[in-house]
Amino acid sequence: RCLHARKKPAPKRLMAEWQKGDAAWCYINDDVTYEAGKIVELGEDDRSVTLKLASGKTLTTERANVLRANKDKQDGVEDNTFLRELNEATILHNVGVRYAKSEGGIYSTTGHILIAVNPFRQLKIYEEAQIKRYLGKPIGSEPPHIYAIADRMYRLLLSSGDSQAIIVSGPSGAGKTETCKLVLKHLAYVTKHLSEAGMSKSSMELGALLVMTNPLLEAFGNAETNLNRNSSRFGKFTQIHVSKKGAILGASIQTYLLEATRVVVHAERNCNYHIFYQIVAGLSSSEKASCQLESDANKYAYLRNATGKATARPGGRVGGGGDAAEFKDSLSVLQKIGVSEKLIASLWETLSGLLALGNITYGETVNGDACIQNTKALGTACKLLQCHDALLQQGLTSRTLKLKGGEMQVPLKQEEAESARDALAKAVYGKLFSWIVTQINTALIDKDTKLDDTGFLGILDIYGFENFERNSLEQLLINFTNEQLHQHFAIALFKTEQEIYKSEGIVWPGVEWEDNTACLEAISGKGGSIFNLLTEHSRLPKSSDASMTEGLLNEHRKSKHISPPKMGSKGGRGTGAGTKLTGKEAFVIAHFAGSVMYQTAGWLKKNTDSLHEDLSLCMSSSSAPILKDLFSVGSINAFTGGSKGGGKRAGFVADKYQKQLDDLMRTLRATSSHFVRCIKPNSKQVKKEFEPAMVLDQLRCSGVVEAVRVMTEAYPTRIPYEVIHGRYAPLMGKEVLDATGDEPAAFCEAIAIACDVAPGDFALGLTKLFLKVGCGVFLEDLASMDTAVVVPLLVAKIAESKRKKGAEKVIGNAVYGWFLRKRYKEKRAAAALAQHRMRTLKARREYQKWSKERQERLKREAAERTKKEAEEKAMREAEAEARRKAEAEASANKKKADEKAVAAAVAKAKAEAEARVAAEMAEAEARVAAEMAENEARNAAKQKLDRKRSDSNVFGSQPMVEATLASPRGRAGSTTRRPSFFDAASNANLTEALTEAQKEKEAEKVAGGGIDGTMSLEKASSNHAVKKEEYFDVLIIRDVGKGTLGIAVDLWDGEVTVGAITTGGPADREGTLVQGDVIKGVDGCPCNTIEEVTGMVQKAPKDIRLSICRRPVSVVLESMIRMRMPSGEWEPFAFRLLSNRNIEFEKLSPPVYAGEIHARLAQSLKLVEERGGDKVLEIVTGHKHFQIKCETMLELETWQLRLQEVIMLQEKVANVAHGWLLKEEPAQSGSGTQFKHYWFVLFSNGILMYFADMQRAVLGQALGFIPVENCVEETRNASMHTISIKCSFKTWLLATKSKESMLQWAASLKVAAPSDASAKPAIDAVLAQGWCDLPRDTPEGEVWARHWFVLKSSALQIYPEEQKKAAAKGPLGEPSASLQSTAMKTATRAQGADFYKWGIVVETTDGTLLRMRATGQSEMRHLLSTLNVNCIPTEVAAPGTREAVATLTEQLKAGYLYKRAETRKAKPWGQRWFVLEVMTDAGPEEGTVVRTGQLTYFNNSKDAAIKKSPTVIHLKDATKVQTALGKTHKTEHRVLLSTPDRESGLMELGHGDKEVADDWAKLLLFWIGPPKVAQGSIGGEAKVVRSAWMEVKWEAHRAAELTDDDLARSETISKSSPSFARSFFRKKKEEAEPATKPSRASVEASPPPLGADGTEGAEDAGADEEQTFAWAYVALLSEPGSGGGLTLRQYTDEAMTTEVGRLQLGYRVQAAVLDDPIEDYETAFRVVPDGKASDTWLLCPGSDAASADWIATIMPSA
Repeated sequence: RCLHARKKPAPKRLMAEWQKGDAAWCYINDDVTYEAGKIVELGEDDRSVTLKLASGKTLTTERANVLRANKDKQDGVEDNTFLRELNEATILHNVGVRYAKSEGGIYSTTGHILIAVNPFRQLKIYEEAQIKRYLGKPIGSEPPHIYAIADRMYRLLLSSGDSQAIIVSGPSGAGKTETCKLVLKHLAYVTKHLSEAGMSKSSMELGALLVMTNPLLEAFGNAETNLNRNSSRFGKFTQIHVSKKGAILGASIQTYLLEATRVVVHAERNCNYHIFYQIVAGLSSSEKASCQLESDANKYAYLRNATGKATARPGGRVGGGGDAAEFKDSLSVLQKIGVSEKLIASLWETLSGLLALGNITYGETVNGDACIQNTKALGTACKLLQCHDALLQQGLTSRTLKLKGGEMQVPLKQEEAESARDALAKAVYGKLFSWIVTQINTALIDKDTKLDDTGFLGILDIYGFENFERNSLEQLLINFTNEQLHQHFAIALFKTEQEIYKSEGIVWPGVEWEDNTACLEAISGKGGSIFNLLTEHSRLPKSSDASMTEGLLNEHRKSKHISPPKMGSKGGRGTGAGTKLTGKEAFVIAHFAGSVMYQTAGWLKKNTDSLHEDLSLCMSSSSAPILKDLFSVGSINAFTGGSKGGGKRAGFVADKYQKQLDDLMRTLRATSSHFVRCIKPNSKQVKKEFEPAMVLDQLRCSGVVEAVRVMTEAYPTRIPYEVIHGRYAPLMGKEVLDATGDEPAAFCEAIAIACDVAPGDFALGLTKLFLKVGCGVFLEDLASMDTAVVVPLLVAKIAESKRKKGAEKVIGNAVYGWFLRKRYKEKRAAAALAQHRMRTLKARREYQKWSKERQERLKREAAERTKKEAEEKAMREAEAEARRKAEAEASANKKKADEKAVAAAVAKAKAEAEARVAAEMAEAEARVAAEMAENEARNAAKQKLDRKRSDSNVFGSQPMVEATLASPRGRAGSTTRRPSFFDAASNANLTEALTEAQKEKEAEKVAGGGIDGTMSLEKASSNHAVKKEEYFDVLIIRDVGKGTLGIAVDLWDGEVTVGAITTGGPADREGTLVQGDVIKGVDGCPCNTIEEVTGMVQKAPKDIRLSICRRPVSVVLESMIRMRMPSGEWEPFAFRLLSNRNIEFEKLSPPVYAGEIHARLAQSLKLVEERGGDKVLEIVTGHKHFQIKCETMLELETWQLRLQEVIMLQEKVANVAHGWLLKEEPAQSGSGTQFKHYWFVLFSNGILMYFADMQRAVLGQALGFIPVENCVEETRNASMHTISIKCSFKTWLLATKSKESMLQWAASLKVAAPSDASAKPAIDAVLAQGWCDLPRDTPEGEVWARHWFVLKSSALQIYPEEQKKAAAKGPLGEPSASLQSTAMKTATRAQGADFYKWGIVVETTDGTLLRMRATGQSEMRHLLSTLNVNCIPTEVAAPGTREAVATLTEQLKAGYLYKRAETRKAKPWGQRWFVLEVMTDAGPEEGTVVRTGQLTYFNNSKDAAIKKSPTVIHLKDATKVQTALGKTHKTEHRVLLSTPDRESGLMELGHGDKEVADDWAKLLLFWIGPPKVAQGSIGGEAKVVRSAWMEVKWEAHRAAELTDDDLARSETISKSSPSFARSFFRKKKEEAEPATKPSRASVEASPPPLGADGTEGAEDAGADEEQTFAWAYVALLSEPGSGGGLTLRQYTDEAMTTEVGRLQLGYRVQAAVLDDPIEDYETAFRVVPDGKASDTWLLCPGSDAASADWIATIMPSA
């Protein structure tokens, strides 16, 4: 009986449908199960019910415990589906009633499932007459019987050709074996008269032999248990091959999981296999003597049970005549299947030898090793098994351990020796059993018969579900088999039900069933299943059962099917004695039939129950015929049949069984399955006793209850039409018969509807009426009534149902229509909501995925970078150490060799040189120190004044610029100031250093110069930002009455705003108004239009008061755009159009800078198209052309529209025409076009704009515009007149319904012409102004004087300090110097000493230079940005032009290699100078280049220098490069180059250094083959890869140290050159400072350059001293024409116009952090280019991360 977790059935009806007096079944408990009763009271809460039980008791229970019962006359039906009420209680009762009623009552059916109850007695229903009764009869036509199932299976095989299988299952003692015998008996009978030609045995003989083999299989495979006297201890699948005529062609038997453990041990009231008892009782005296066999079973340990005594066997198997008689049957079968007498005798001796083997006992030696005590039993076993005594004794007490050097005998402990003895017994018996099955199969199959294309009948006799007090691995395998069969059963059941419904023409209702796939996966699936973990732990040498169990529970801690034992569990299912189990000793599996606890003690041993090699060799050496054949393979896994060593997975018990079961299930799935569920009625194994609890558990475990549930959810009650139609149709009137016709289906439908059966509770088949559970009660009511009463009642109900059906149709159509409309609306709303949520979810997931990938990528890159740096550092350290040692050794050797020869001369020359150098160095140091002290004092004083000036806001636009620079994303209006270059502490120290006179003098300068300079610039920028809207009045005093105010006003968003402020005008002098202020009134009178403001200003007196509203500056439009740079490259910028009509920009790529463009300076806009089709917006100002493009055309048109509005405000255009028109636009549906009404306005400059309405036009909020270049009018019909307007980038189609209106618009459009941008006057606005220093020539030299500058759009004006002070409250007058914007060429940061004093150099078109020094770093950056963006013109290359390119040759590598001679006359190897070059030519398409490799060799390097006698190998013709090893000295490492133009076809090169040879091979391998075509140009512009400000230290390359002799003969110090004075403007070409910083080698050979301040030798004063770090703007550039492709350059400014140093990196550039960091420069790293005589740079960014990024950029890029 299985432990089934009873599921309380849920009744199909509500409690309200029950009535008092209804019959019911009440669930009492698991022991009593159900008891009959009647309902006496229904609970008010609809959850309880009170019943009167059959025992007389009254019980109140839950509704879930009550099931409906059938009437008594329905008890004992043959098919359970005929029951009106179908549930587990009614099935249990029906099976019990049939069992007690008659002999044939042991069989019943549930659909196509046969239920067979074991009668425990002989019955008369299995005679041949019964077989004839069921021949050819369909199921259901005769009472249920196993013969009916067997006959149906046989007939289906013949008719369809599909293989059939009958699956017999049930617990031990349920009669499975007997049922299989009956199937075989039926098959032998129906085929006895059939035969096939060419067979040695007839079908009758094969059938009889098949039935006859059962006793032999039972003798070797069955045993007596406490549950069954003839229990099969193995699974068996018999395949009977049948010809197309129906004759038996042969049969085969496959067995599963023989219980080999029973051979050596069995529990109380259990026996060993029958064959052992049969030979003890059945062998003759002579045979026993030959086998040395005793007649008393108690003398054999293997025949005694756990009590120490052999179990009594009074009569052998059930119905048998005792063991002696059964032995004769087994012997008879052996003889009939063709086993020779010799093999039979050997079989009895082997079995007797196993019994003798079990009597061997062990003791322990003094060392604790096992030793055999009863050698007599050992001798008996050796004699019977016919093996050598010494070998067997050695194998039973020790084992051989194989080592690498040989073998070693390891003695066994006593427990291990006993296990080895038992393992041998189990292995031998297991092979004997397999040998018996093989002999039977050989007899059953004719070797000449082909069985491949024939069908078969399969009979599966398998053990049922088991759950004992103690369950082990065997029970798990058995229950796993039942899980597989249950799944197959469920699938077959569904298939059968579907076929029934299909044959009856009824739609399958789609019933769900409980799928046990998850349980199967937990046992044998992939990953951490039980079988996988068991195999894994079986492989581990030190694993244990506890660790395996613990790992299993940990793996399935979240599983629903595997769990640890509950607290207080004591094993199995009972509550008997035993210790409590933990998660290391057991686990629980929730099977389909209930939960089972498995104890894992000994599982690993059972799973690897193999025979060690010594015993296998002993058995293979046996002279017994059977054993010699069975163990002929050698050392094998005797139990599992695995490979040698047991290492493969197939060598484990569980894995082998799983494979066998998989093969079985594949076979079963390919067949049509029939199911027989054998039921054991009682545990006492007595007849006519029925235990309901035991039977109910078996019904549940066998799947019958599950099948009932599946049927119940569909239509379980099925009644043939003739039952109803045949009884009531003749009695009905003509009206009813006319309505239903002669069809039984229509009549039964009418009867069902008339009896109030709901339409969903029945279905009409072809031959039957299908009813839901409990819906057939009306038939019982009709059957119990008189026909005279029934007929009128049915006639009336049929007529009434006919009327209802008509009304239902009308109402149903209306309701269904309403339902469809409602469902449509709900679905539409749900779809919209689902789309919204899915889009949100998709966006969120994409962002999370991107974020996760980004984090992983950053981590991965950081790890790779760290690893690479560590490897490179280790390599550099190793190379440096090797180089240092080599240099030290060479230097020491040379020094020792030359020391004696030149000691005297060196000492004298060295002394003279040191004296001369020291004197000149001291002089130079003194001069430099004096100049530095003077400059520092002057700069300190100047910077103090600058700080004071900054407090008075001397440089007006500084706060806005600094805020922009401080925050790349900053908005206009931010007043956050960037911290000064000097902090407060340095200011205080500087102030203390100045004298009081100096302080007063500087204070006067600041007070006199800081009033006028700040005001006009603040008016034009966004400095006066406010956080909220402010209202105030401004009093402006005009120069003359009714004169101008000095401001320009615009109508912006419907308000009068200040557009510009004239420099020096009344409003500028007053100093309050700024651009963007809104004028709300004049002299207290509100004004809303420009006309009202103008009129009030003209009427007002000289002093006029304006009411002003100032709002925070906001961003009107913001986009990420790309702007064309002077180099022709498109760089990314962030553009923002502010509410004050300024454009704020920020460059997003290096070099990063920011600034403003005054939109009012724009003169025109142009939309042009590039060659590639991209649209570009060109903004034309008085001095500059800007070209920008956006990601989308819509974004670009928006910028064009907003900027056009600003331009039109500045132009003051007039309204020429306006009115409503229709404009053609794309339709909202996405296909076609439509016309839409807009308000159009034509302006005098030829611009046509359209607005949403007139109010939007007043506010200036346009939707679009077009410059009118061409217009064509057309009349399509009487009500549609169109105008087509075209420009270079778009076309509009406008329409009107009036022809007159169309003609008026056409005339206005033709008259209006676009404004000429070139004719418009440029607005000369002040862009920047402030203090600066300019150089002045004096007799004492160059002196820097303070000046005031005003930067306008047209020119840069310079005023002396005195002139600025004099004009503090008035106009400045004429400037002392002026530089027009058109004459400016470049503006860059100065180099040399001016670099650190914020110097600026402006180059003009004629080559002159203007030098300036700003007051600070931020002022310098702002002035540079303003000059470059707003003043200096940009030259943009015309589209479509292509630069002419020339061939460029780059040398990649050169050096000596050994070359093998091509002729035998010459020396085998000769040294040659090889040069690898790459030629770069123009590509076939624009923007491409072609690179071709070429290898040239010369006799020596001198010939290579003059190109003498070169030999050229074109690598484009080479086909292959290989490396090889040789033995010749200095050519050990070879490079083989395959070239078709050489005689041998192969050039062989060699070198003694492996790294050099590999480097040549790698380069040659890359450049062989076809030329490389790539994007780029020859000699094109360098592309910036990375740039930033940082401190740089230049380390010049130093040649090898000069000897004292060389030092004495050389002159190392050159004289200084005379200086010359510099003027305010000077020529650049001849007198400018050198563009690049000279290397140390050039410094030593040439005079030093001029210092930054004009003094001679200032920069080279410390030429021999160590260089220090200096600030520079460093850029890494990729140059198409440079060798190696990468160059590091130093600049003085971010615009990268003035270069101060360059470093060519080459292909083998190295970049790494310093091994010994310099103090205060810990983040510095060294860049070593590819060149032996190259200088190196030390670069110091601001952080370690920046250094790592630079190194990563330099190295992979190189």
